[in-house]
Formats: sequence, C-alpha cells, structure tokens
Amino acid sequence: MFFEGKVSALRFAFLVFLSIMMIWGDARHSVFFPFRPYLSWLVTPIQIVVTMPQKVISWSFEHLASREDLVSENQSINQELLVLRSRLQKLDSLRAENVRLRELLDASQKVEEKIIMAEVIGFDQNAYSHKILIDKGFSTGAYVGQAVLDATGVLGQVVETSAYNSRVLLIADASHQVPVQLSRTGFRSILRGVGDLRRMELLSVPHSADVKKGDILTTSGLDTRFPSDYPVGVVRAVRHVPGKPYADVDVVPLAQLARSRHIMLIDKSERVIE
Repeated sequence: MFFEGKVSALRFAFLVFLSIMMIWGDARHSVFFPFRPYLSWLVTPIQIVVTMPQKVISWSFEHLASREDLVSENQSINQELLVLRSRLQKLDSLRAENVRLRELLDASQKVEEKIIMAEVIGFDQNAYSHKILIDKGFSTGAYVGQAVLDATGVLGQVVETSAYNSRVLLIADASHQVPVQLSRTGFRSILRGVGDLRRMELLSVPHSADVKKGDILTTSGLDTRFPSDYPVGVVRAVRHVPGKPYADVDVVPLAQLARSRHIMLIDKSERVIE
C-alpha cells in the first residue's frame, strides 16, 4: 500500500516535470509548433462541449428577450391600430355629418316658411310608438302641431313641448296621417303610418286611380299643420286585390326617420320676406 502510494507520487512528479519541460521547450525553441494545428483539432471538440451550455443559455436569454420585445411591439402596434381605426371612423362620421348638413342647408333654402334648426337628442323607447326628442322647446319657438322636416322629406310633427326640448311624432307612427297628393297626377289621398319606419299606406285609392310605382307623394296643404308641396314618400308597390274596394298602395318614407340627426321645424305663422 505504501509502495503503491510512493509510485503514484513519483509518477505525478514525473508528469509535472515533463509538463514543465514541454512548456519550456515550446516557449524557448517552439518544439511543438509543427504539431499545434493537429493538437487544435483534438482540443476543438472539447472546447465546443465546454462552451456549449453557455452558448445555449445565452441563446435562450436572447430568444426570450427578443420574443418579449416582439410581443410588446405587437401589442403597441395593435393599440395604435385601434386608435387609428377609431380616428378613421370618427373622420368618416364627421364627413357623413358634413354631407347631411349640406343637404339640410340646401333643403332649408328651398323652404319658403320660417324655419328653426334643431337636433335629435333621443328616441322613444316605446315599441308601440315612434317618437323622437329634439333640443328645441317653446322657449325657442317650438309649438304643438309644428311640422318637422329633414333634408329629404317630411319627418313628423311636434306633439309635446317643454321649455328646452320637444317630442316629435314620426309620420310612420300608426296614429299619424298626412294629407298628400301625387306630384304626377295631382291625385289626393291620406298617407297613414303602420308602425314601420320603412313602410306606410296610401288610403282610399280606387282601382281606377292612376298610381304607379315610383310616384312621388307630397303634402297637399289641406290641413293646418303641413305646408303644401313638401316631399313625403315614394310609391313602392300597387296591388289590386279582387273583392277589395280599394287598391293596396305601399309607400316608402323619403325622410330618414331612423337616422336623421339635424332637422327643421317649420313655422307657418311667419314667412320669410325675400
């Protein structure tokens, strides 16, 4: 046992001496210079194996960092995209509103009576009636029975007022009726709402009456509410049902009943002096 330990010590000392001599010989006389390329081939795999964990760890951190950066950048781009889309929608809304205001201005110039500009601020939530709330009341000249128009046609009439707002009954309400006439022939009748914003009925139309699809209906002026010659609707269909005394005439309102925001109140008590 002692002998084996002594041999091991001598062997270790010999290896140390041999290493020192190899280092000295290579440093002073470049003994191993011709063999260095071959030795590097042997050392390179060891270096690769030794440095591989560090490279893997570095690559993982860089990959995770770049992934987090990409996720953060993607979230930022999505937020900017949402903001830009919102601004674009706002721009489209303003452009559409500008077009409607120009149409309303053009329509107001054709109105002979005094007008009051108003804005829709609410809708009636009752499913059995069609009413809107506007921002003009009796303090600004609104009164019950006043005719209301938008840029394309008759919208309805004021049925209730307060100091600063009023309620308007739309012509499509089932309780509303408007005296009208056909622009093409002068045929007169009553246009009644049926509770549908997209459809109305022309009453008491004989089968012999000259009424065609596409005919324009205007106010006849035979009542005390609506002035004459304002557009109300266009005939969509005429049906002659055997056995019925009158033809069924469907009419589409010309006013944008569900979309109008800016409207006109017609004051029949005073006309504009040109």
